[in-house]
Amino acid sequence: MNAFMSDGYLITNPTAERLYSAVRDLPIFDYHCHLVPEEIYSDRKFFNLTELWLAADHYKWRVMRQAGVPERLVTGDAPAREKFDAFAAALPEFVGNPVYHWAHLELKKYFGIVKPLSPATADEIWSETERAMADGSFSARRLIEGSGVKAVVTTDDPADTLSFHEKLAGENLPFAVLPCFRPDKAINIEKDGFAEYLSALGKVCGRNIATLSDVIAALADRLDYFVAHGAPAADLSFKNFAGTGDVAAAERALAKRLVGEVPDERECAEYSFAVTKELAKLFRERDVVMQIHTGVLRNQNGRRFEAIGADCGIDSVGDALDIEAAGRLFDAVEREGGMPRTIVYTLNAPSYYPLATMLGNFAGESRGKLQLGAAWWFMDHRDGIREQLKIFASTGGLGYFNGMLTDSRSFVSYARHDYFRRILCSVLGEWAEAGECPADETLVGIARNICYFNAEKFFAAGGNVR
Repeated sequence: MNAFMSDGYLITNPTAERLYSAVRDLPIFDYHCHLVPEEIYSDRKFFNLTELWLAADHYKWRVMRQAGVPERLVTGDAPAREKFDAFAAALPEFVGNPVYHWAHLELKKYFGIVKPLSPATADEIWSETERAMADGSFSARRLIEGSGVKAVVTTDDPADTLSFHEKLAGENLPFAVLPCFRPDKAINIEKDGFAEYLSALGKVCGRNIATLSDVIAALADRLDYFVAHGAPAADLSFKNFAGTGDVAAAERALAKRLVGEVPDERECAEYSFAVTKELAKLFRERDVVMQIHTGVLRNQNGRRFEAIGADCGIDSVGDALDIEAAGRLFDAVEREGGMPRTIVYTLNAPSYYPLATMLGNFAGESRGKLQLGAAWWFMDHRDGIREQLKIFASTGGLGYFNGMLTDSRSFVSYARHDYFRRILCSVLGEWAEAGECPADETLVGIARNICYFNAEKFFAAGGNVR
């Protein structure tokens, strides 16, 4: 029996123990996160667990709300200690929840604390962690470096000046901070503020945006700017794949939106299809990795969204993906020069098999060129990670998988990489101990590649990572 928070936490067999010993101290290539470059540049310091844990973590906010904690103690103006106590009171009931796992792994990794957080231990843990942070050593840069991170890839709007990336590039840091091109506001034509955003984008690149070709030209200008600043990847996020390639309908949608009219659903879909297709071609030409996040329904609690805003923990898993539409989009790109290196993440587990097999249709040219992304968001728990690994292996070659990403706004979320590594090693170890594969150095190499080296090679392939 493993003791809680022992070295064998979540490790299920002796082979897994051996594999884990080979990967636990590998560096991290954080190829998708939501850290704020300004906070890294200013080396933001944290002085208590509420600042470090609860200030921007919507996972923990959901746990607190499900426990009936008043919003004042979640995102409101309550004192820091009261918020922490509310979280400590809620957490014990969430055994089996990934937040339960992550919170305790974070306490162990960054503070050496292995006791479970509860109302009985809250005062002790608060005091112990506050003492550890009192000297300002818990700062953005120190946390990144101390976590063994070699590269941080943030998500940035095309209109961003990347000023803090420029400043960070001029410093002799032991890790790289790189931008990722995220053109969601130019793709999601149905969202409020779309026309205003295109106007702002046009001003940044000195263009008047009135047609579809203007949109693409403006995005191409900004993509070149991002590549010049070391961007290895782009990231697109939308609810589902749709559209048929009707360019005339796409143009109608844009024309209507620019004069304040509302395009119909089909026209919106065709616009998103057209822009995504052209962007994929741009990514291919510039050897930029295309990441696509899909299958999420955002901001479903309208009252809370109006009060707090986006990214506050009110999104949910969407319906199954339209794989036929996804294949249609990828085929259109393939016919016009070929797909870029691509990772597609979905929140919907039933979509794993259809999506993985569709991606396999466009394989070729390079190892693992198109692949099913890591278990993401509501799926990045023990069962979700295990399922994604098994489906990736069943439909492709697990040895080229790029592994885990943080997708986080927290500077201590690197404990999630340890979480992933423990689960990965347990899955591989179970296969080996069942005689399904040899427990040899090849298996060790696969584990090590998934945990770090594959991502490093995949995202550095375009030559932008410096």
